Amino acid sequence: MPRHLHNMKAALAALLFAKAVFAQLPIDAIAMKQYEARAVAVTGEVSRQRGELPWVVSQGENVPVGQLIKTGRDGFARFTVDGGSEFSLFSNSSIAFRNNTARAGDLLDVISGRVRITLHPAPGQLQQRVFTAIATISATHPAVISLAIDEDQNVRLDVLEGEVQVQHRLLPRNEPTLVRAVDAILIERNQQLTRRLDRGTLYRYTVKPLHDLWNSVTPARAHSGEPVEGNKFIAELHASF
Repeated sequence: MPRHLHNMKAALAALLFAKAVFAQLPIDAIAMKQYEARAVAVTGEVSRQRGELPWVVSQGENVPVGQLIKTGRDGFARFTVDGGSEFSLFSNSSIAFRNNTARAGDLLDVISGRVRITLHPAPGQLQQRVFTAIATISATHPAVISLAIDEDQNVRLDVLEGEVQVQHRLLPRNEPTLVRAVDAILIERNQQLTRRLDRGTLYRYTVKPLHDLWNSVTPARAHSGEPVEGNKFIAELHASF
């Protein structure tokens, strides 16, 4: 398939995923207030949206459930959630926060860009989940992960702490793949998820180990301190296998 047609197909699929993310019933704002996210660090262009109009996100404000949160090319934001979960968006990224309001354990739908997430299932929750257009990532115990999504919707997952289970949403298997700390995996849109994990190749294009790099990023320099180089990284990584 010609490259431009492939990109158009991927863009359309991403748009359909984003629309599906927001095809929800009306939300009871009062009942959902306990599930809001608090913006504890914001720099550059960061906005939230439900409906037609975007709203600028300011440090210290609470973001209701069901919101689309986006960062611009100089944007960075970190949010905390009651119970110990948190997530950070780096530049040119977008997520839907608690889109599935019927299930408190469904934390994020990651639509594009690069995101770092601390999963901390609440007492009584069997698991906490994060979604992309092609993957479901779940944790039954506290875990820290980073996700990077390229223009073809391929997903790079790095597990920095704990362990998570991964299932391909388009090509599922009977059993999910377990990914533990210091491991990373590439999830490709048109390929079944293999159980091959790589502790070395996936780090070839980073300046330093991801765990150290994530922890060294401060809000003031977050837009220039990302651990992956977007689409180029995924393409080079795929070629190296």
